[in-house]
Amino acid sequence: MNVNALKHLSLRWLSLSALVLVALCVLMFALITWIVMQQSQRDLAALEQVNVQQSSSLNRLHIAGLEGLHRLDRALERQLRPSLGDPVEALEAVEHELSAMAQSLATFLAATADTPHASLRDTIEQKASALIAAMHEQLNAVQTGDRGGYRQLTLDALTHSQAFSEEARAFYQLADHQGTSLMSAAEQRARTIGQLLLLGIGLAFGLLGLMAWVGQRHVLLPINRLIHHFRTMAAGDLSATVPDQGSNEIGQLYQALDHMQRALIETVSELHGNSRHIFDSAQRLALGNEDLAIRTRQQNASHEATAANLDELTQNVATTAGYAADANALTLKAATQTQQGSQLMAEFLTTMQEIHGRSRKVDEIVSVIDAIAFQTNILALNASVEAARAGEQGKGFAVVADEVRALASRSADAARQIQTLLAASASSIEQGHTLSTQAGQGMQAIVASAEQANSIMRQIADAASEQHRHIEHLNSTLHEQTQVSRANARQVETTAQDALSLEAAAERMREQAARFKVARSTQDGGFVWQASQQAPVEHSSDNIQRAPALLQ
Repeated sequence: MNVNALKHLSLRWLSLSALVLVALCVLMFALITWIVMQQSQRDLAALEQVNVQQSSSLNRLHIAGLEGLHRLDRALERQLRPSLGDPVEALEAVEHELSAMAQSLATFLAATADTPHASLRDTIEQKASALIAAMHEQLNAVQTGDRGGYRQLTLDALTHSQAFSEEARAFYQLADHQGTSLMSAAEQRARTIGQLLLLGIGLAFGLLGLMAWVGQRHVLLPINRLIHHFRTMAAGDLSATVPDQGSNEIGQLYQALDHMQRALIETVSELHGNSRHIFDSAQRLALGNEDLAIRTRQQNASHEATAANLDELTQNVATTAGYAADANALTLKAATQTQQGSQLMAEFLTTMQEIHGRSRKVDEIVSVIDAIAFQTNILALNASVEAARAGEQGKGFAVVADEVRALASRSADAARQIQTLLAASASSIEQGHTLSTQAGQGMQAIVASAEQANSIMRQIADAASEQHRHIEHLNSTLHEQTQVSRANARQVETTAQDALSLEAAAERMREQAARFKVARSTQDGGFVWQASQQAPVEHSSDNIQRAPALLQ
């Protein structure tokens, strides 16, 4: 396989392949181990069957036979010389050995039931059975006291024991040969398994070496290059190109790094240009805020002076409103008195009209008196004429008639004087009535003017009060504007501090942006920045054209 082709292989596929190979090696080792364990268990079972069950049971049978023959001799000696021991106990020991021999023979026969050496097994069974039978006959001879028969039976038993021993040795040799064969086969398998294990270990180490080489060349080395590239970018150098690492996961990571570096270059380029623009705008903003702070302080001083003047104007308007209220009260009092005078003038006019009417009645009465005096004078004249005609009898009546005529003349004169006076009085009364009528009309005009003046003064007082309230509201509003102006002044000062901080931050941002090293084609490119909703601007290193700052 081409080495460069590994760049296009997926790390997931390589990892899965390595895991599959490792799993196959583990399964192979596990299978070999399982096969070896199964074969070893079979060999151990066969060896146990030969050495433990068959040989041990045959060995116990042989030992029990020899021990039984020895105990038979001791039992016979105890019968001959009881001082050596209890013969019954010795006979019981012989029976125990015979029972052990029978049990060992049965165990041997059961263990060798499926043996391939059936002839040897049958021969051993015959020899052992003959030995056991001979020993039973010996036991019967000892129990019956047949010493001559016991000696003959002892020779037969020894012959059977000798034959059994030879067959047992033959079986032991066969068991040893079988055990040696099993051990040789086990050793051969162990050598084969060892060779296979060495081959597997070599294959595993080769696979691990291949995996280590692939990981070092196609994983660790690209990752180290990636780390070095990241450190170079962290140091501010963005001019290094990202190499091609294929289409696997590492290659995709390099492609993502290349995209990130390109985006970072664009961002740093825009940041570099925008930082300079922000720095210039922050300077203009700081200057504008300083001018605004000065104008705000001037405006605050103007507001305070206006507030002081407005306070004084408020006091003057309050005084004027008080005077207007007093004038309104006086005008109201004058209007009341004028109305009272108008009422008195109306009553006077009524009285003058009554006097004028009564004077007319008096004139009429005087006219009646004058007429009566004229008639009385005529009657007196007639009486004088009649008295003259009467002569002496009529002298006294003539005197009375003269007196009556004189009285009538005086009454007529008085009536004429009264009429003259009444005419003069009527003229005066008429003139007074005319004047009083004119005075009443003038008084009514005065009352109307007083009421109008009272209404005007009331309106003036109301207007002065309303003006006072409006001026107080204006004064309160101006005080609030003064407070707002002071707050604006403090805010402008704070904004100026923020503008200075922004200028310092822009300077630091420009310094940070200057740390990055980018290609000249990217570094000389324009940038886009928007200020005061103006159109984007472009700049170069020689000529800078920016949108106006916010305060301009």
